[in-house]
Amino acid sequence: MTNSSNPTILMTGGAGFVGRVLCGELLESFASSRRVLLSRNAEFISSGWETAAADITDFDAVGKLVADVKPDIILHLAAQASVANAQNQAEQTWRTNVVGTMSIGSAVARWAPAATVLSVSSGEVYGASLSATPATEAVQPNPQNPYSWSKLVGERVLRDILTPENRLIIARPFNHSGAGQDRRFVLPSFAAQIVEAELGLREPQLHVGNLEAKRDFLHVNDVVAAYVGLLQLSPGLPRLTVVNICSGNALPVSYYLSEMRKLANLEVDIIVDHEKMRPSDIACSCGDNSLLRSLINWSPTISATALVQELLTSWRNKYG
Repeated sequence: MTNSSNPTILMTGGAGFVGRVLCGELLESFASSRRVLLSRNAEFISSGWETAAADITDFDAVGKLVADVKPDIILHLAAQASVANAQNQAEQTWRTNVVGTMSIGSAVARWAPAATVLSVSSGEVYGASLSATPATEAVQPNPQNPYSWSKLVGERVLRDILTPENRLIIARPFNHSGAGQDRRFVLPSFAAQIVEAELGLREPQLHVGNLEAKRDFLHVNDVVAAYVGLLQLSPGLPRLTVVNICSGNALPVSYYLSEMRKLANLEVDIIVDHEKMRPSDIACSCGDNSLLRSLINWSPTISATALVQELLTSWRNKYG
């Protein structure tokens, strides 16, 4: 970074689920820094951050912003993040995840050629290469859907476009959740349905997909802590670092549902909905976090039980 003690930070995706949490953490960890959010919504406000309105796929607007801000750190989170939605919105997924990433990369290479870039990819890129053995970063990616393909191509775009002086951290987070996550995702979907049944807003039935799939879940706070830790130690990292963000332990989706049912205020029936099944569902998605642990002083702090309790509480609060 050109200014490691008091860096100027530019972030995309700050209005998203993870981005909102990360904004708060960076406000504390980089308290003296200038912090700027790139957002399509000019009215979006996050305490302690400036908002600059631009569409991430607009090369001219993004280039002008980067030239004006001259960031030392760029956090690139903006993405079409739903694997399920990506199946039906492939064009928009590629436009946001690849063209948007190319736009950021091009602007950084031209106007911030010595900056550090932390780009959020996904553990989904390993795809069909995933097995019961936790995947290290050496496992060959083998994407299985438009989302994971677009994420892998986005990684390649940045590796090719950025300058030799840019430092690139590619984070590959596995599943994560927490209060505030959209119900399109599996655990918030369970929690929302349970709470609606508790309130009599729906029949006491949960519509679910593949409960046998094993997934490596983290709480969003643990994911964000990893991002912040990587940024804080980024001056000592190589020009290119690819790192998994994961717990290293995969549990069946049925486990999380069982924990929620124990905490529910009524009995609910389970109905398997074939429309919720993915065409290329992976039996076990689990990452190896050895590299992350070797780079920073990090370990997961929030248990699976605490995660599901938080999700239920957040949906109960949402409905008042």
